[in-house]
Amino acid sequence: MSVLYHGGAPDLKPGDYIEPGHSRDNYDDCPICRARREKGADAIEGTGHPEQVYCTRYRDYAAFYASMYGKGDVYQVRPVGDLIESDEDFEGCYRCDRLVVVRAVERHVILTPKRRRKVIRLMQRMSDGPCINLLPRNATPEMVERYAAREYADMRYIMREAERSIE
Repeated sequence: MSVLYHGGAPDLKPGDYIEPGHSRDNYDDCPICRARREKGADAIEGTGHPEQVYCTRYRDYAAFYASMYGKGDVYQVRPVGDLIESDEDFEGCYRCDRLVVVRAVERHVILTPKRRRKVIRLMQRMSDGPCINLLPRNATPEMVERYAAREYADMRYIMREAERSIE
């Protein structure tokens, strides 16, 4: 088995267990967080297996989830119990009853736009979707500004949908 990573709650130490029930729905003013608290697995972007925890072979994918926690950490982990291939994600993503932290590999993760694009490309490639290069490596400031405006509009749409789902 290759090295596995988990992105989530900050400040865990080697030997600590990561168990189901720890979520990133901890921001009161976030509509997605409120929807998760109120609707659980049926919420927008909810997990289909709240009784299990997730890990992946891809450090950047774990960093993506750590960043959504709000300056969370990325850990190298070891599964406790059977490791099941995730039916919600792509190949290389797994779930199990709980994980044990081997070591912290990144602390207080905030994804840069460049790394976020890298994760999006990874998800598209692994999901057999078209690998759309959202911004070329030599993007001009205007291109970056337009990209940021589109990202902001997409996030506002997701937030509105989350608000509607809990009304």
